[in-house]
Amino acid sequence: MSGWSCREAIAMERRHILEGEIKISRQKMIVSELILKKHDRLVPMAMDVLYMLCDSLEMSRTRLLDLESHVGEPSYRN
Repeated sequence: MSGWSCREAIAMERRHILEGEIKISRQKMIVSELILKKHDRLVPMAMDVLYMLCDSLEMSRTRLLDLESHVGEPSYRN
């Protein structure tokens, strides 16, 4: 954690999760707009970005669960 307390790291991870959820929501809107506007060649790239964001969010959730297990915090629930 390099200088961060466990509670500070938990707060940061929770912020990352919230930001990730917002980015995923926006990316889903972008994908929908591309499909609607028939920009078919851009959809695969937009979907790749969406999948990466989802993977990153899942890693943040896993990290949060790990951090919370060390301090007895309640688990993050979606």
